[in-house]
Amino acid sequence: MEEEIRVRFAPSPTGYLHIGSARTALFNWLYARHTGGKFILRIEDTDPERSKEEFLDEILDSLRWLGLGWDGEPVFQSKRLDVYREFANQLLRKGLAYEAEGEIRDKEGNVIKDSERIIQKAIIFKVPQGRTITISDLVHGKIEVDSSTIKDQVMIKSDGFPTYNFACVIDDADLGITCVIRGDDHISNTPKQILFYEALGFKVPEFAHVPLILGKDRSRMSKRHGAISIKEYRQAGYLPEALVNFITLLGWAPRDNKEIMSIDNIIKEFDIKNVKSVNTIFDIDKLNWMNSEYIRVLDIDTLASLIKEFLDKKDLAGLDEVNLKKLVRLFTVRIKTLGEFKQEAGYFLNDDLNYDAGQLEKLTQKPNIKEHLTKFRDALSGLNEFTFSNTEAVLRNLAKNLNIPAGELIHPSRFILTGRTVGPGIFDIFELLGKEKVLKRFEAVIRSFY
Repeated sequence: MEEEIRVRFAPSPTGYLHIGSARTALFNWLYARHTGGKFILRIEDTDPERSKEEFLDEILDSLRWLGLGWDGEPVFQSKRLDVYREFANQLLRKGLAYEAEGEIRDKEGNVIKDSERIIQKAIIFKVPQGRTITISDLVHGKIEVDSSTIKDQVMIKSDGFPTYNFACVIDDADLGITCVIRGDDHISNTPKQILFYEALGFKVPEFAHVPLILGKDRSRMSKRHGAISIKEYRQAGYLPEALVNFITLLGWAPRDNKEIMSIDNIIKEFDIKNVKSVNTIFDIDKLNWMNSEYIRVLDIDTLASLIKEFLDKKDLAGLDEVNLKKLVRLFTVRIKTLGEFKQEAGYFLNDDLNYDAGQLEKLTQKPNIKEHLTKFRDALSGLNEFTFSNTEAVLRNLAKNLNIPAGELIHPSRFILTGRTVGPGIFDIFELLGKEKVLKRFEAVIRSFY
């Protein structure tokens, strides 16, 4: 019988969940779901000064939003301090470790005096010399490290808390983790951890170190490249399905190189052994394109409901469900994120249009423009039913009577009604704005002509 695959994601609640960490969580989750294994969540909260409840809440909420449910209850390192000390004491008794006096410092780096806090002895592991430590990495292949390049390793600090390398080995062994999937910035930690596994008599798991995510200029990810938290992507109006699809392709690709994939297909095809060993590029333009593709295939009821969450009460004043759905349908192909809807459709949601002074000046200088717009306004005011077909008929008949191209009325009308020179079809704009708003905006601009 094959051994059950057990993987874990182990965030520290010292900050929000960002793209790099989200990818680590996703790759672990996908590997577990692909193999029918277990995805364990461990919270590495042994830094009491920096660990915050708000960060933990955001991490858990972001994982749920992305659809990355974990198996069982989360494990908290802060509740296992006695376990770490007992294993450290075992190594002390075997003569594989020693104690040393240590100093406790506050977050500013100042030594805390004995009177302020009891200083314990640190417990330090003796690194054996003359060893070649071999890592059989599922992504990078064979990696060898000479143990003489590794200094003795602190296991329990003088403040009583364990170090990262020591605690994670004990936790991974206790949880039965069979494969440790993490960023390749942890490769330097792996030989140290293998020494702990061996000294404690634990089975060494497999390791898979995933390469870095770089910006388009091939530098380390920063905010200008898109290195913001998952929470911020959510607040900007990205869909979780699109973000998961995009993150999956940061270092992995299906056999047919298809880009838009359902989560079921991703799970079916994903294998951690197929992750590329080279750094991957984060392309925000590609994410925006992918998100827009996901938006386009949503049914209108679902999309309208999602967009509604991004609008204020004043935006929705006077806008019933029917017209909201019409408006959403009009902009579905024009938005890349849900958050862009308010920006793109803003002239439907409020009357505060800020006309570009240069464009307005250009409009006033067109020959006979005031006369043409006045006649058009008067013709529109005579309509009882302000529909797409009726407003189109009025515009085209007037253009014919004035012996001018229809565009001579269409383009100025779009600018008057939206403050922009491009946008949806003008007759859709007429119908959705309604007679009262259309005439009001025409009147305001016509009055501004000298």
